[in-house]
Amino acid sequence: MAITYALMQRLEDLAENEPERVQIIKKAQVTKLNKEGNTITGVTYTYQGQSQTLDGPVVLATGGYAADFTESSLLKKHRPDTYGLATTNGSHATGDGQKMVMAIGGNGIDMDKVQVHPTGLVDPKDPGSKWKFLAAEALRGEGGLLLNADGDRFCDELGHRDYVSGMMWKEKDKGKFPIRLILNSKASNTLDFHTRHYSGRGLMKKISGQELAKEIGCTPDHLQKTFTTYNAIAEGKQKDPWGKKFFHNLPLDINDTFHVALMEPVLHFTMGGIEINDKAQVLNSEQKPFDGLYACGELAGGVHGANRLGGSSLLGCVVYGRVAGDSASNYLFQQALQGGAAGSRLGQIALHIDPSQPGKISVEWAGASGSGSGSSVPQSQTTSNTGNSPNGDNTAKAASPKKFSIPEKEFTMEEVAKHNKKDDLWVVVKGVVMDLTNWLEEHPGGPQAIMNFMGRDATEEFEMLHDDEVIPKYAPEQVIGRVKGVKPTLEI
Repeated sequence: MAITYALMQRLEDLAENEPERVQIIKKAQVTKLNKEGNTITGVTYTYQGQSQTLDGPVVLATGGYAADFTESSLLKKHRPDTYGLATTNGSHATGDGQKMVMAIGGNGIDMDKVQVHPTGLVDPKDPGSKWKFLAAEALRGEGGLLLNADGDRFCDELGHRDYVSGMMWKEKDKGKFPIRLILNSKASNTLDFHTRHYSGRGLMKKISGQELAKEIGCTPDHLQKTFTTYNAIAEGKQKDPWGKKFFHNLPLDINDTFHVALMEPVLHFTMGGIEINDKAQVLNSEQKPFDGLYACGELAGGVHGANRLGGSSLLGCVVYGRVAGDSASNYLFQQALQGGAAGSRLGQIALHIDPSQPGKISVEWAGASGSGSGSSVPQSQTTSNTGNSPNGDNTAKAASPKKFSIPEKEFTMEEVAKHNKKDDLWVVVKGVVMDLTNWLEEHPGGPQAIMNFMGRDATEEFEMLHDDEVIPKYAPEQVIGRVKGVKPTLEI
């Protein structure tokens, strides 16, 4: 999360401070890759109901298809056995990029390689939801046990994702769902951030061992027997039927307290995607690269093999992201040097050598001569203002940031508590009152994360995940006042 957030910040900083280089178009949807022969010339996209085009090389990073429940679902086509599962992905992960590339003759590779993660957190308030929050594997790594509806273990909790998921399905076939993940007090203390985070979302709760046995529906003696057997295995006195070798935060005892959550396997990642080469160039049906088309991230297939390892999606994001950017920049530069139609679109090139920075060469493109076919980006779509420069060209100018301040209007917590519905939703963060009714769909973490705190104080959850700057940066208009009698602690 820290890496991706840093990348986002860098891109946003460039858009704000160097808008002639970077413009971010929000709430637009790319619908088509424009193609002449084997060359990708740009994209067609819709914005506010109108179709527009942009010319130039294209880098696609549209994500996977682990939430593709559409009519043209890639899941249904390539892995129909997974189509009925819930997903940890956002509603954007519908394989749009894959479908656009295939429509122009690109290749899908490993499309049946879909990762099912064993520990999707089930929301007791909405157990049938197609959208599940992922439980970190640290929960099992620090000693979390998976128990079936009888209060028994049924697998090596530290096994590979596909193995643990498969063992959970066997329990379901036996009628021994639901599956619970439990953490004793030692593991809970080690994973304090996680337990507070999941509890804040209403996905985990803290109960006694006696309460756990009652909730499962087994006797306290039976649950203690499960714990005693596990302790003996960890001490080397017994052999684990499932071959578990590593144990943490022992012993387990029914007189302890436990953090407990319901779990089920969920769609998590798609190893399949668009076929690329080592330069992140998208390959056509003849196994040759398209000119001017690159792919990275989960969109690109063939990178992770049959089952991606935890954490290694950074390979697609950071490594192939940089490779794709370098390749696209090199292509753009070469096309400009060659002149012709591409050169006229790009305009003139100026090279600048700075004596104070040995080895560094800056490349700048002047405004096009008028024969270029690229369309301009409307000001209202971007994060930066555009305007005419003194010399008459249309170079974008950085917008002066609007100064953020917390309104003086005060609200009591009793007043805030009345706004506790999806169509009338207020929350409090660090003494600041926010009306998020019309901002729910903007939240990168999904609307449910906010809805868990309707009419309540969300400060603790906010502080676990965000820096203070995200409020004035992304939701300044949603701040409507402050809590009466409380000094806001939001740093601005």
